[in-house]
Amino acid sequence: MERHLAAVMVADVVGYGRLSQADEEGTRTRFGALLQAIFEPKIAEHHGRLVKTMGDGLLVEFPSVVNALRCAVDVQRAIAEHNLDQPAGQKLEFRIGINLGDVIVENGDIHGDGVNIAARLQTLAAPGGIVISGAAYDQVKNRLEIGYENLGERRVKNVLEPVRVYSVLTEINRSRPLPQAWRRQWPALAAIAIILLAAGLFGWQRINGPPARPPAAASRTIAELKPSLVVLPFDNLSDDKQQGYLADGITEDLTTELARVPGLFVISRNAAFSYRGKNLAPSKITEELGVKYLLEGSIRRNGDDVRINAQLIDGKTGGHLWANRFDGSWSQVFSLQDKVLDQIVSALKLQLISGPKIAEAPGGTDVPAAYDLYLKGYGTDYGKDPGKAASLFREAITLDPNFGQAWAELAWIYWMNKGIKAKEAALGVSDEEMGSKIKELMKEAAKNPSSSYYQLMADLNLWQRRSGDAITSAARAIALNPSDQYGQEEMSIALALSGRTAEAADYLKAAERVDPTPTAYRYLLEGVIAFAEGRMDDAVAALDKADPQELTTDHIRKQRLYLLVAANGLLGRMEGAAQARKELEQLAGNPTAHQAMHNLPFEQKADMDRMREGLSKAGVPRFAVSLGEEDRLNGEQIRSLVFGHTLRGKQVAPAEEPYFRETALDGRAMTTIGSSFSETGMSTVQGDMLCTLWDSDVEVTCLAFFRNPGGTAEQQDAFVLLAPSGSLVKFSQEK
Repeated sequence: MERHLAAVMVADVVGYGRLSQADEEGTRTRFGALLQAIFEPKIAEHHGRLVKTMGDGLLVEFPSVVNALRCAVDVQRAIAEHNLDQPAGQKLEFRIGINLGDVIVENGDIHGDGVNIAARLQTLAAPGGIVISGAAYDQVKNRLEIGYENLGERRVKNVLEPVRVYSVLTEINRSRPLPQAWRRQWPALAAIAIILLAAGLFGWQRINGPPARPPAAASRTIAELKPSLVVLPFDNLSDDKQQGYLADGITEDLTTELARVPGLFVISRNAAFSYRGKNLAPSKITEELGVKYLLEGSIRRNGDDVRINAQLIDGKTGGHLWANRFDGSWSQVFSLQDKVLDQIVSALKLQLISGPKIAEAPGGTDVPAAYDLYLKGYGTDYGKDPGKAASLFREAITLDPNFGQAWAELAWIYWMNKGIKAKEAALGVSDEEMGSKIKELMKEAAKNPSSSYYQLMADLNLWQRRSGDAITSAARAIALNPSDQYGQEEMSIALALSGRTAEAADYLKAAERVDPTPTAYRYLLEGVIAFAEGRMDDAVAALDKADPQELTTDHIRKQRLYLLVAANGLLGRMEGAAQARKELEQLAGNPTAHQAMHNLPFEQKADMDRMREGLSKAGVPRFAVSLGEEDRLNGEQIRSLVFGHTLRGKQVAPAEEPYFRETALDGRAMTTIGSSFSETGMSTVQGDMLCTLWDSDVEVTCLAFFRNPGGTAEQQDAFVLLAPSGSLVKFSQEK
């Protein structure tokens, strides 16, 4: 029995029983015609799967809520246009419900709470309308140019907890009044349920570096539809100026938790921190960021005493909507933040949902001393001083072993510095131990997962060529922290590499909305999307804007350069290709198309072929050694040669050593190369490569196989395999 996260859409005909009583055959015929003419093409267009029809309804699953909602809007629009020409008694209208949740898959069918909630939601929709769950809303609220109306919490049959419900406002139903039963006056605010540290405190030093430029003026569309604000960096008024990390931590937490409030759009921490130290009028800041409100404040800590001052400002008038001071001890820091959040949302007149208290959040801690150490570690540059940051997180974990967010950040430190000898030494691990260490840390982080955990899991999934899992992990990261641009960017790269470029562009726009600050990594993403769509001029233009000094890892710099070489090669711009290749050689030694595929794991054959062709035109060889393409083994030939067999031979490069590999029929493998390598792992055939994830590593290695024209079985050199690193092995299958 398989379970997975899916966006579920249920559509049902309004008044089908009444229509059937009047004309059963005609109603059924019209339903079938709409299914064939509208539903099926739209579902296919948005990458959905029609699971089944259910009398007068349909059950459909999608890989993302964005796909599901786009499909629903397109369907309702097409049906509304179709009905314009239909007699009154022959019009079919549909109600649609959408939910994001776990589903159980059995024999192609799906069921479970994820389906049950979607089915119940559609009954709440107006004819021609769409209703979505809170889980679905969290995925799309900043992403599509449509509005939403909060219908509050509803009890759903066979589901224990109430479900947040939103009506989708499109041009189809925007002017249609809601039925009287759906209108409600929001009561006094419920007890606040803001979650500390549940969402991804994803440090700027991970990918993009600190904001180098002020944001460009942002789109006003979302800000006009609902309340929106930015939390500016709080000032540190403590006598000890080294405690600035506390002010930054409070700012981060307020940003993260306010972003989880239904109906509120919050600009990311990264964008807000670009205004640190700038004496700008509130109206200027809110105009540039496209938000209505601004929250600013300060924190003072003297021993165990803490004072937090905060004020909420209307960006248009500059007037104070609310201001207050909160005093307490450091042991009360969580409840102090609860009070700040409670009063902010009260001032904005927002409806809050009930839930766990702030210190009970997934990934969080209720130990103030552990929280203090976490903030110190988070305020340390992971790239420049990984040893210090790791030490602080380890101290935090010692005080609270269930502090999932600290485990995740510790794993990020090791992942960011993997392969960098000096940094690995500072962390006290060898390159060979790095993969096992990351796996160990991720295992602990998974016990109390946070947004940072899911972001890193998405990154690892991509390196393991599991783009579907990467998309699922990124979706979970976004659900936990909608205002974190890094989760949106993680989703964008996962979708782009899997060939779903239109959706990738949507998530890139969402990242730009929560953080309008231009970054080198975002230009790189723009270049990846353009390259995958065959727009080489746009790809080069975007990649040229990506300052390599702002790309903080060699891995990401290599991605940019491989794309630049290939795109220029395809355009015939050999001077540009040669310059990018020269820079690439300084990073990668002797670059090959094989290495490029390892560095940029495109899933679609067309994208891989485009990359190889561009690199070839720019003079980059396909493999580290020249072997005849006519001798290359395809996927089925590799499977027949390797699975269920033993291979013996000799590694020829970089050094001569005996080679042995044994692979079971299910892909479980064991390989030894002299005394330098001995590993077990799981192998799969992907395209014309054999890809293996070794038990002690977090990255997949994909090998190319060739026949050796001059080799023989007796000499154990009938075949040749090549690794992306340039390692070359000659071997034979043992009979």
